[in-house]
Amino acid sequence: MTGEAWPFLVARGRRRGYSALLVPGFLGEHGFLEETAVPLDDVSFRTASTPFGTLTWAEHAVTTADAGGEPRDEYGRPLVLLHGLLCPRGEPADAGAALARTDAIALAVYRRFLAGEEAFRAEESTPFEVGLARVPTFRPAPAPRPPVAISAPPRGKPRRGLVWAGAGAVVVAGGVAAVIALVSAGSGPEPPPPCPRDVVTLTSTPLPSPVATCLLDGKTVGYSPQNAPVSPTPRK
Repeated sequence: MTGEAWPFLVARGRRRGYSALLVPGFLGEHGFLEETAVPLDDVSFRTASTPFGTLTWAEHAVTTADAGGEPRDEYGRPLVLLHGLLCPRGEPADAGAALARTDAIALAVYRRFLAGEEAFRAEESTPFEVGLARVPTFRPAPAPRPPVAISAPPRGKPRRGLVWAGAGAVVVAGGVAAVIALVSAGSGPEPPPPCPRDVVTLTSTPLPSPVATCLLDGKTVGYSPQNAPVSPTPRK
């Protein structure tokens, strides 16, 4: 697979600072070249993705033969070229060979720049063809599986422990009810006291008022405290 490679150059002169001196002809704005193509550390070249394609660049230390004189700026710093290529459709398969071509193109532009730094305006580059690295095939993610309906498990028999627990609760409840009944039964009126010794004769004579009650031979009888003995009177 092949694609277009557009050369570019970012460099500084003896008096002028870093700026884009050679830019791809299809770009309307090239400020991103100066921001992206920065000096390298310990690598021979670098690649970066941009909105306009893949940017690949390398450094070229300017020599006396390249500059036609002192290869330093007015502050004594060595002159360095940042040259490379912009591939809109991918990354070059052989970056070394492609950068060798941009090095020669950039050096020719730089010599014209040194001849008149103040009046120099960025030049537009034309593309050359390069082989592109294989681009990974996009594989769509598998469609999500439809949700599976899960039915509730059948209701099983109650556990034996729960049955015994229920029976125990019923027994306890019955015992509580019995206790309440006994308490309620014992809360009635107290039985009358035993009859005095003089309450021994039974009679059918009507009893005078007031009438008191007492126990005589296990029976409740009524009598007048003033006139004993009296006849037994059932207690109502």
